[in-house]
Amino acid sequence: MHYRQVEIFKAIMDAGSITEAANTLRISQPAVSKALKQLEAELGLRLFDRTTKGIAATEEARLLYTEVERTYFGMQNLTRFAASLGHRRQGRIVVSTIPALGIAWLPTVVARFSEAHPDVTISLHSSNSVDAARLVGSGEIDLGIAQLRSEEYNLSRRKLFDLEGVIALPAGHRLARKPYVEAADLAGETVIALGPEDEFRRKLGQALEAAGQHPRTVIDASLGLTICALVAAGCGVGIVDSEAARMPGTGLVFRSFRPAIYVPIFLFRQRGRPTGRLVEAFSAILKPPPPFRSVPA
Repeated sequence: MHYRQVEIFKAIMDAGSITEAANTLRISQPAVSKALKQLEAELGLRLFDRTTKGIAATEEARLLYTEVERTYFGMQNLTRFAASLGHRRQGRIVVSTIPALGIAWLPTVVARFSEAHPDVTISLHSSNSVDAARLVGSGEIDLGIAQLRSEEYNLSRRKLFDLEGVIALPAGHRLARKPYVEAADLAGETVIALGPEDEFRRKLGQALEAAGQHPRTVIDASLGLTICALVAAGCGVGIVDSEAARMPGTGLVFRSFRPAIYVPIFLFRQRGRPTGRLVEAFSAILKPPPPFRSVPA
């Protein structure tokens, strides 16, 4: 059973006669009759009864027609979709990024892309850097935007920008009056950070150790949003990325740290995997977020 046979069967059902089906399809009546006989022989079914008034669809034909309609229109939609891909009007992009970049930066990028490509579906996944690399490397998603360790293979990468680590302080904190926070300023403070594998936490620890500082027990959190909530609740000061400082309504004060802490953010994809024009178009508009600026307390 091939597409042309389906098309002819549907035309007969719609028109109610072989003659009208032939006119609709602009082919000869004998060609329609021959195709119908071949279809009935292949299926082992009698689809139409011949009467003095023409033909009448059998119960099997009516049941088949219901499924044919569903499949036929699905094929038409698929044909239109495939044609539109050549003009980049439709498609789907799957992107994974770390939670920090999904707060303000990535939504702005997606809004700009969607304005230019309104028929494209964009699926956004939030995951840590390790999971993002794994998903991209296995081909489950198209693009990853995150930190990327050198031992992660099967990925091609391009550096997008450096994300700055900043200190989150409760409103009214003694350090909020300073334009930036130095390692020595954190003496005696409880520091709230992401897990031990986080680059911001690791680099802050190195800076504090080099300055001979040993802050009180670090409180671990899984998200920058949680760190900000803990700081606001009075649990200590936090080390977060500069994107967290762009969140409205936190009631916190954010300050740069000295020496400055930066973590590189990469765009990466599966090595050797062909990329479509939509993925390339999305990649091309990925620009760095605005630089962090301390606001006077």
